[in-house]
Amino acid sequence: MCDTILVLGSLTQDGRSYFAKNSDRAPNEAQYLTKVEAARHAPDARVQATYIDLPQVGQTYACIGSRPWWIWGFEHGVNEHGLTIGNEAVWSRLAADGGPNLLGMDLLRLTLERARDADEGLKVLTGLIETYGQGGHAALTREMVYHNAFLLADGRSGWVVESAGRHWVARKVTQWAAISNVYSIGRDYDLISDQAEAFATEQGWHPAGTPFDWARAYTDSTRANLPACHARLAMSRAKVAGLPKGGIGLTEMIDVLRDHGGDPDRHPAAGGQACVCMHGVSASSGSETAASMIVALPATPQTPREIWVSLASPCLSGFIPVWLDTDLPKGWSQPAHHTDPDQWWDIERLQRLIDPDYTSLARGLRAQFNGMPHKARAELSLASKADAATRNAISQRAARSYREIVDAGLQDRADRPRSPDPRGDYLADINRAIPRTSRDAREDLALHASP
Repeated sequence: MCDTILVLGSLTQDGRSYFAKNSDRAPNEAQYLTKVEAARHAPDARVQATYIDLPQVGQTYACIGSRPWWIWGFEHGVNEHGLTIGNEAVWSRLAADGGPNLLGMDLLRLTLERARDADEGLKVLTGLIETYGQGGHAALTREMVYHNAFLLADGRSGWVVESAGRHWVARKVTQWAAISNVYSIGRDYDLISDQAEAFATEQGWHPAGTPFDWARAYTDSTRANLPACHARLAMSRAKVAGLPKGGIGLTEMIDVLRDHGGDPDRHPAAGGQACVCMHGVSASSGSETAASMIVALPATPQTPREIWVSLASPCLSGFIPVWLDTDLPKGWSQPAHHTDPDQWWDIERLQRLIDPDYTSLARGLRAQFNGMPHKARAELSLASKADAATRNAISQRAARSYREIVDAGLQDRADRPRSPDPRGDYLADINRAIPRTSRDAREDLALHASP
């Protein structure tokens, strides 16, 4: 489960486009930042994704992405040219492929590594879908197979792409777009794969001779989770539509990702699966937000892109800046061993201590994190030259402030009594099942090569 939003520069405070995504995963699926350097490859080179390998291209681009600990691909990410992508699970009448194939996250990372902008990304992504299809189990601890939707953006334009097997449809973004875990392109598409309509007609999903509606033809309307998915899409769309045109910026996008339906103190147990900031309620089903990213995309490709990243639930976390030419903060990338610093698990543990008393405690923690983006941007504006070294120092200071807030919170909450959790045994159940999520643990899975 996920939610992805794009607002183009015509609606923002500073003329930059803003991309934002919450990545929702099964509880205990730690998610880490990964930086991939640009590289040239031999003509016979191959690349190993999560389950399968495929021919490599001659040149791949540098990128930063957020990666579930056991997966090769990214939930969201941005490359050196400013192409930014997020993906969503969607469910079709066409049965998803559970055999080894490219996950949606793999398709996303491959596209970031191979395309320079949204238009080229559309061609690369749909080419991969038509050539390889998609599939594979997308969760470790439960049965989870699905098709994928994507939102691609650069500083000038964007595309929504929805797919089912090797079929796809695309709509160009005008002003803004929001997507979730449902098909949302109906008759209003700009491009469609050659056989998508004919295949739906053959299956009896579309009446021949009538205007083709992708969502109506391909949606699996029997899914029990569809009402919650539609509710999250409606929530994000209403939130963005209500923002002042010409007044949208980083703070507003953070608010969108933290949305609990208008009530920031709403307890996670109260409809958490239907909120953009998703909270788990069951150890065996549903998801919770594992990581978030906001990217400020200037119209000129040469300008460095601000990448704002957050770990775990954004309503109880902060956003710090990183750039492609700076170092990743200590503890934000996947640790080599489970004893190494791991900021994801530190903030996740703190959030689990706060969750039972969310209504009374969340606002205080959030207030400590809220000043961090403003401080970092103030430092950027005051710098005589925001070169890589200056930006790296700003990023590392923000990461230290984040770590200090988390460490102090863990120390403060460690021995305090907690209220009964309205979700019953949820926290106890997931705490009993915490896995090792380090690189050596991933290697032990023997899925494939390390990223």
